[in-house]
Amino acid sequence: MDTLNWNRAATCAHPAPGVEAAMIQGLHAPDSGRGSNNESTGERLHSIRQCAGRLFGFAATERIIFTSGATYGLNLAIHGGILSGSRVLTTTYEHNAVLRPVVRRAEDHDCSIEILPFDDFGVLDLEILAAELKKGADWLVMGVASNLMGTIQPFQEACAMAKAAGTRVILDLAQGGGYFPIDLDALGVSYASIAGHKGLHGPRGIGLLFVARDCEPTALVQGGTGLDGLNLGMCTEWPQRLEVGTPNYPGIFGLGAALEHLEAHPVDLDGPRRRMAMLETLLRVDSDFEIFPREPVSWSKRLPILALQSKSVASSLMAHWISQAGLEVRSGDMCAAKATPQLGVPEGLLRLSPPLAATDSDYERVYALLLEARDSLSD
Repeated sequence: MDTLNWNRAATCAHPAPGVEAAMIQGLHAPDSGRGSNNESTGERLHSIRQCAGRLFGFAATERIIFTSGATYGLNLAIHGGILSGSRVLTTTYEHNAVLRPVVRRAEDHDCSIEILPFDDFGVLDLEILAAELKKGADWLVMGVASNLMGTIQPFQEACAMAKAAGTRVILDLAQGGGYFPIDLDALGVSYASIAGHKGLHGPRGIGLLFVARDCEPTALVQGGTGLDGLNLGMCTEWPQRLEVGTPNYPGIFGLGAALEHLEAHPVDLDGPRRRMAMLETLLRVDSDFEIFPREPVSWSKRLPILALQSKSVASSLMAHWISQAGLEVRSGDMCAAKATPQLGVPEGLLRLSPPLAATDSDYERVYALLLEARDSLSD
């Protein structure tokens, strides 16, 4: 029987149609801005930025930066945008791609950090956020969804509250980006970063950083851009001021194909959510399984991610047993250093994140494997 990959919150695993062919095209593309036969490449890069701008409601397409992924983009925003002495708000559900650079920035540049908790439903507590904003804050750095629990955060409300308080926002779109509408200009965020290989169904090793017009971040690295080569200072033109060195054309072209496919075929989460709801119901009536967040949350406010643990078997042991039976899942803290301690499970959880095309029979097989693993390991 085929192995089921239910670790799609880590990577989509199957890129969108056209991505592979586009990557091969990018492999042979002439350099843009570094030779005479480069007009077609430059036009292609421009069209990809425009497509990303349409998908995410971002008009300043020259400020859409190709990065190596969401992590690099977040680091560029945090280290390049947050000034010394700033007061920064973030949350306990964040991925370490947010928490680690925020902590490092604070340590190196005398910033203060407040890490705000999520509530019993796995979302940022807006009352606590309001109280912290009232004290004064320069930045709010948050993800639009939890990679641990799949809960979609009240990011629209949080952004509006931050804007009213004069607080700038950095959004992590790694989870959720591509799965539901996000209008960055309407939200008024300063930066937003996304990976290509998750909800966009593009290649690994490529991503996007959206930089608002009123932001002038410091580049993390310096080098060639193909422009103003006699100047030993960095190029000031966009996007070259933040895109340094040889572009990853295979990744960029592949991402472009993924973005265009997504624009033509928006994601429909109704089927996956319906199936996940049925699976959750079956597991919640079993007294040995604990579901997170502990309070049931409508699947209309969740990604197709289900976090759980068996009270009788360690999650890591269950994950190993299940993998031998043909089901790939993820166990542990999911690189969310503050989330599992807040939940009271510092040893980690078991995370199920199926492909969107998983069938009813796939879900039935997964449920049976969970029961079989628990029963076999608890004997």
